[in-house]
Formats: sequence, structure tokens, C-alpha cells
Amino acid sequence: MFDTHSGAGKYQFEETTMAQNKEFESGISKLESISQTRSSLLNNYLSIVKPFYDESSYPGSPLISQSLLRENDTLHLMELHPAEFDKLQHVMKRRSGCHLHKRDGFEGLLALTPPRPNRGAVLIDPPYERFQEYQDVSRTLKKMFGHWEQGIVVIWYPLLSARAGKKHGASEVMYEVLGDLAKTSFVAELVVEDASDDNGMYGSGVCVLNPPWQLDEHLSSALDELTTVMGDDVTSSLRWLKREGE
Repeated sequence: MFDTHSGAGKYQFEETTMAQNKEFESGISKLESISQTRSSLLNNYLSIVKPFYDESSYPGSPLISQSLLRENDTLHLMELHPAEFDKLQHVMKRRSGCHLHKRDGFEGLLALTPPRPNRGAVLIDPPYERFQEYQDVSRTLKKMFGHWEQGIVVIWYPLLSARAGKKHGASEVMYEVLGDLAKTSFVAELVVEDASDDNGMYGSGVCVLNPPWQLDEHLSSALDELTTVMGDDVTSSLRWLKREGE
């Protein structure tokens, strides 16, 4: 597996930024009281997150991915920011199956693919602080699929209101382009605020390219349960962009 923007790997709730924003109170904290769900996907996620939550922290994608590795799996974690990479090294030390790369994630993905054996998955979740990053995602994946068309790819993106200026609607433009690159693709979204100008980022989503069989069903089931826990105004959706043979 390839994680192009790994970040610090783990985040403490008492860290300055998290303590100030308290975004975890409207997110993972609302799931803390759940003991069992109908969704196996959501159950698996909660079982991974709970030990960290009990220690007032949250696992980033590197720790979640590493916990799911099988004996012969390999995880490539890429992070360019020096301070974040130092934290990532500390968090992931002595964890088997992981290779850390202090490099640009887009460049690294193209350099390290295709893997051997020729199968694997990619997670791309840039901060999208620069408008150019939307184009970077599309450009990189177009090149990657040129030499590795079997890759399973998950791209996270923010849903931004008009307050974001030219970034408003950029995610939607990006995933429509991405949807045509793979044999099959869909987008799944979670909306937690009204899409008014005052709310800024009102939700987020993932665009999944070459999704595994029945992932859409498992994800829809998990999202349906998630929305009932997170609040009356929270909604979710899943829409296919391209199906087999289209």
C-alpha cells in the first residue's frame, strides 16, 4: 500500500491546534459510546480507533493501515514536511512492514509503482492548501495508470462552500476527471454542515478508483449508521461515476 501524504501518524487531543479547534468533539467523540454496529466495516474501524481514543489520541492513516497489514504486505509512507516526518518516524518505529520516505508523495508514487507483485492500493489525502494540488492529484494518477492500471486508489477531498473562493467546486471538478481514469469508480460523501458561505468546509468525501467488489455496499451501510449517530442534520451519499464496461 502507498500513503502519499502520511502526516504525523498519530494526533493527541491536547495538542494546541486540536485543543483549540476541538473538531474531534463533532467527529470521533460521537462514536466513542458505540459498542456494536450492524456494519462490519464500521465495527472494524472502531476496534482500531478505540485503544487510541482511550489514550486521548487519534490514529492517522499510517497506523490504521499498518494494523491491517497481512504477513507479506508492505506499506510505503511518504511525508515531505520535516517536522511531520520526524513525528511519523517516532510513531511508526519498530512497526513491521513499513517503509518511510521523506519525499514528495506524488513523485514517490510514480517512482514506486507498479509494485511487485502487481497489486496494491493507494491513499491520497493532500491538505489542498494550494489550489494546484487538485491538478497535481489528477496529473499524477493519469501518469500512474499509464503504467499501473490495476491499482486501487482512494482520494480524500474536502467539500467547500463559496467562502473558499476559487477552491469552491474544485473537488467536484477533480473527481469527475478522476472517474474516467479507471475501469470503475464512485464517490462517497459525508455532509456535516449546511453548505452556506459561513461554514467553509461543510463535509468531505472520497473518490474510489477500481474499488474492490462490494466495497460500495459495505461503505453505504457504514455511512448509513454513521449519520444516525452524528446528528439529525448529517447526511451521506454514494454515487457511481463509472461502472464496468461504460
